[in-house]
Amino acid sequence: MTYEEAQEYVLKIPLFAKKLGTDNLNSILEMMGHPERSCPVIHIAGTNGKGSTCLFLASILKENNKRVGIFTSPHLMRINERIRIGDEIISDDDFVSVCEEVITYVDKAEKQGIAHPSFFEFVFLMAALYFKKQQVDFAVFEAGMGGRLDATNVVVPAVSIITSVGLDHMQYLGDTIEEIAGEKAGIIKPGIPVVYFDRKDAATDIIKDKCIKENAKLHTIEKKQCNLLDFTKKSIDFSFNSVYYKYDSLQIRRTALYQIENAVLAIRAYELLQENNYITEEGCVAEAAIRTGLMNMIWHGRMEQIDEHIYVDGAHNVEAIEAFCNTLEVLFSDSNKILLFAVSKDKDYRNMIKSLGRISFDEIIIVRYSNDRSAELDTVEDAFRQFSGSKITTFDDIKAGYEYGKAHVENKVLFCVGSLYLVGDLLNIGV
Repeated sequence: MTYEEAQEYVLKIPLFAKKLGTDNLNSILEMMGHPERSCPVIHIAGTNGKGSTCLFLASILKENNKRVGIFTSPHLMRINERIRIGDEIISDDDFVSVCEEVITYVDKAEKQGIAHPSFFEFVFLMAALYFKKQQVDFAVFEAGMGGRLDATNVVVPAVSIITSVGLDHMQYLGDTIEEIAGEKAGIIKPGIPVVYFDRKDAATDIIKDKCIKENAKLHTIEKKQCNLLDFTKKSIDFSFNSVYYKYDSLQIRRTALYQIENAVLAIRAYELLQENNYITEEGCVAEAAIRTGLMNMIWHGRMEQIDEHIYVDGAHNVEAIEAFCNTLEVLFSDSNKILLFAVSKDKDYRNMIKSLGRISFDEIIIVRYSNDRSAELDTVEDAFRQFSGSKITTFDDIKAGYEYGKAHVENKVLFCVGSLYLVGDLLNIGV
C-alpha cells in the first residue's frame, strides 16, 4: 500500500464497519500477541481535558528520559496525529506498515466470524502495535467518547485518570451527569489507582462508588489544592499542594486557566507511578522533570496563540465554553475581543452561545466549516441575537470570515472557537 491508499482505507472504515466491542477486540489483540500489554499504560477518560492531560504527563515522562507512546483523538489536520511518540507523530511509512499488519489480523479475525473493527478500534490497534514495535517505556491512551464500552478499555493500566465529566455526546452516553459519569467510570479496574479532579458535583459519588466496588484507591484533587499565582504574556504561574508534595511556582504556557487542572492531574498520576515503582527517580530529579515537562507541553488547537493577537480553541461543548469564558474574564479582562465561531449542529450550541453571551465582544463572526456536521449560519445567528448584543457578521466561507476578522483585529484579540473542526479547517488553510 502507499500512504494515500492506507489513509483512504482507514478513513473509509466508518462507511462499512460498526463497533465491535471489547470482547471481540480482545480476540483480535490475542491474535496479535496483546501489544497493549508490552509496557505500563496510563488510561485517561473524561469529557474535556483528556488530550491535554495526556500531553502533560507524556511531557513530564519525557523529561525523565522515557519514551512515551501517545494515542489521542481527534486529529486536526492529518490522521497520523492520533499516534505519536513524544513530540513526533507516526511517519507515513510506519503508518502504512502497521496499517497493513493490522489488516492481516483483521482478515484472520473475519474468517473466524469477527466483523471488521470500527474506525476508532482499528486506529487503536495500529497504535498499540506501533508502540510495541517502537519499544516505548510507557503508553498513554486517551479514551474516545465514553469509557465503559470504549476500544481503549481493553487496557489494564498502571494508573487511570478521569478528567472532567460534562454534558456531551448525550445521544450516546446519557442525558444526565450521573449517566455520563457512569460511562466514564467504566475505565476503573480492580485494584488500579484512579486520579480524579473532584468538582463536588453529581459525578463525584458515581466515581467514588465505582472505586469502592472495584477496590481501586481513589486519589481526588480539589480546587483548593491549586492556586493561581500570576500570569504573564508567556506563562500561567500556580502552586499545587498534592498529598505527596507541595509544588510552588509551577508554570505552564499561557493558554487557558483550565489547563491548571489538567496539569495537576498529570502531576498526581506521575507521583503514583513513582510510588508504585514504575519510575525510580525521586526528590529534586522528579520535581525538575515535572517543572520542565509542564512548561514544554504544547497541545495544538487548545487555546493556542497562532498570531500576535489571534487564538484558536477547540472548545465544543457547554463545559468547555464555560472554561473558555472564565479564561477570557481573568486573562483577557482588559482586552477588546472579537469572536469567530462555528459549531456542530449536534452540539448543545444554544447553551454554548448563552454562556458566550456573558462576554462583551466587539463583534461576533459566524462561519461554517467544511464538514457537513456544521450548524447552519441562520440558526446560530438567531441564538447569538437572543443572548448577545454584539455586532454579528456571517460568512459561508471560513477563509473569508477569518480574513475579515484578522483585518479587524488592530488592538483587539481574535478568538476562533466552537469546534475542533473549525480549528482544523483554519490550520489547513494556512492561518
